[in-house]
Amino acid sequence: MKKMFFDKPASDWNEALPIGNGFLGAMVFGQLNKERIQLNEDSLWSGGFINRTNPDSSAYLAQVRDLLFEGQIEKAEKLAAQSMFAKHPHMQHYQTMGDVWIDFFEDGGTEEIVKDEAGLLRVVKNDQETGNYRRELDLETATIDVSYDLGGNHYERKVFASHLDQLIVYKLKSEQGRKLNFEVSLTRKDLRSGRGASYLDELDAFDNRFIKMQGHQGAVHNGLDFSTVLKVETVDGSVRQMGSHIIVEDATEACIFITGRTSFRSRDPFKWCLETLENASSKGFDKLLDDHLEDYQNYFRKMQLDFEGDASLDNLPINKRLDRLKKGGQDIGLIGLYADFGRYLLISSSRKGSLPANLQGIWNQDFAPAWGSKYTININIQMNYWLAELAGLSDCHLPLFEHLKKMQEKGKRVAREMYDARGFVCHHNTDIWGDCAPQDSHMPGTIWPMGGAWLCLHIWQHYQYTKDRDFLNEYYPVIRDSVLFFIDYLVKNPSGEWVTGPSVSPENIYMNESGQKGSLCMGPSMDSQILRELFQDYLNILEELHVDDEIESEVRERLSGLPEIKIGKHGQIREWAEDYDELEIGHRHISQLFALYPGNQISLNKTPELAEAAKATLKRRLQNGGGHTGWSKAWIINFWAKLEETEEAWKNMNELLTDSTLDNLLDNHPPFQIDGNFGGAASIFNFLMQNYDETIYILPALPQQLATGSVKGLHTKEGAVIDIFWENLKLTKINIQGTRKGNLNIHIPSSVTLDKEDINKKIAIHENDYHTLEF
Repeated sequence: MKKMFFDKPASDWNEALPIGNGFLGAMVFGQLNKERIQLNEDSLWSGGFINRTNPDSSAYLAQVRDLLFEGQIEKAEKLAAQSMFAKHPHMQHYQTMGDVWIDFFEDGGTEEIVKDEAGLLRVVKNDQETGNYRRELDLETATIDVSYDLGGNHYERKVFASHLDQLIVYKLKSEQGRKLNFEVSLTRKDLRSGRGASYLDELDAFDNRFIKMQGHQGAVHNGLDFSTVLKVETVDGSVRQMGSHIIVEDATEACIFITGRTSFRSRDPFKWCLETLENASSKGFDKLLDDHLEDYQNYFRKMQLDFEGDASLDNLPINKRLDRLKKGGQDIGLIGLYADFGRYLLISSSRKGSLPANLQGIWNQDFAPAWGSKYTININIQMNYWLAELAGLSDCHLPLFEHLKKMQEKGKRVAREMYDARGFVCHHNTDIWGDCAPQDSHMPGTIWPMGGAWLCLHIWQHYQYTKDRDFLNEYYPVIRDSVLFFIDYLVKNPSGEWVTGPSVSPENIYMNESGQKGSLCMGPSMDSQILRELFQDYLNILEELHVDDEIESEVRERLSGLPEIKIGKHGQIREWAEDYDELEIGHRHISQLFALYPGNQISLNKTPELAEAAKATLKRRLQNGGGHTGWSKAWIINFWAKLEETEEAWKNMNELLTDSTLDNLLDNHPPFQIDGNFGGAASIFNFLMQNYDETIYILPALPQQLATGSVKGLHTKEGAVIDIFWENLKLTKINIQGTRKGNLNIHIPSSVTLDKEDINKKIAIHENDYHTLEF
């Protein structure tokens, strides 16, 4: 069953259920006397573009490098902070669109005076005695259903976010007569004021069925206008406006249609909202739902995942299933549900034409969210897309590439002004405008010029899966500009190697031989690992497109001169050019293992010595408290899966659910951060199939607990869709459908065939042909 449910309304945001269509998102609380629907629109950010680049950077760049090469860490970091940190430390950040409130007028219940979030006193009505309450998210249909009995009547609600019609639909129904009585209102509370002030310019009801809420974000001439509009329709009863509210009385059924827009996409957001509501509502609820289902299921049904477990646990509320797991119970069905939830979240937060999924996907209730709910690109946003291609969700990957174009434009100026270099560069954050200047004033993270380069690796990955030459031609200039920057930026160290710098190993601090603590350095390991893949991807694209490029020889020279991955004194993969110790041994970032995952420079077959060092790195981190954030734990699971350490992978998967997952299954950094959901889902798929070194690995990291199951719809880079079936830890069948002409190298470990040796098969495929391997 692909459903998660509660037997009570949400008491806070972390129990609410998410819906989204890529552009609009909502958290549905399912409350009885006063329902809350918290809204988001993906382009509603705090303001317009700010040019934050420090104009003094390039003048002091060489001096900072010299100080680092000389080991004068403190002086280098002081000068870098003065000359390289941005003029203004913060980019724009993502914000909530507001809330829809539905106040019900049923008799019964009690009233009490409480303080709201802004500290103001208000009267609230406690829920009446209810029965058979259920609040459910169906991942197969992307709908939320709320049902309950109250006062001798049965009530039902259904909520969904339509991508095709660009709105959220909330239907209410009374089974026994015309007993729907409620009023609808919109708010946008500025929680920062402490006085409950609304962060908007206009709030009004009109035409007895509409409410509009409008405002402006940021500077007058450099900001965003936004508009949120809802429409209420009923099949009977009465509807009227009073003040800024819409009041419904004595209705059997009612629909609330909600949409929002900003001037990021529309010159007149209010006009767009009004036309969208009129066009969509004229179709009627049933047609809207049918169209939504057809659109959504076209994505979700690309894959089918089934693990054999205790089916009776499907009858437990999701919070109780998690509690049971925390007490030592086992819930195999929850693993599959978690993987499917990850796919659901990606489809709901990243659709063609939308912005990419940010730190919270699309769901954020705050005006000043943690880390600005921006695009943090030293691991987090990349992790959001780890499952996209292998799960057949290539279209959901596209918003990331569209955003790269904006980064390329802004990053050219940053490259020129900060580093006197060609091409484009971005540091460890970006925002809605593609801002590429350094973010924050935090030495362990701020001066790291690799964020844009890492994102560019997704270009070649997407092409490998799709073979879309038009796409590759379109994005070749983006990756070329990233490569061009590093041709100019790299310098030779005393050993004659090409290294980055000043840079950092993301967010970590080292101790050198003299006891100095530092973050800024020359040639951290992760940088060279990313560049090795960036340069190779670029060369692959030249070959694929038959392009002659004047910088090719320089790229090959830089590639051959990059530092090799080195093993340190603890048997670990070295994190820095020197074999420094970490100040925090259990640090959440394990950046030096980029080459293991998502990179492909470390593998069991091709680099066994480095694979052992990677294991030592993980054990050392974990023994000292590593993996204490949700996204870090998800990355660790993928590391163990790549190393085919099934027991460790399973142990950490269990810990992700017990220690870093909220009651609504959203990832807990803490606070909520969605990358752990996406990374955790990707790791489950990596238990079942991996695709690297031009080989497809079948069940490479299958935990014993997932003894029987099947997966249908895993996509490969070679042009095949794979279905895998196994029973009692033994592989029984593989189905292969070709999507284009190609050749498959399939590796099957002896552990799942019960043979003495691994099986390797070579299969030629063509478009729409089928192959079945039975065991």
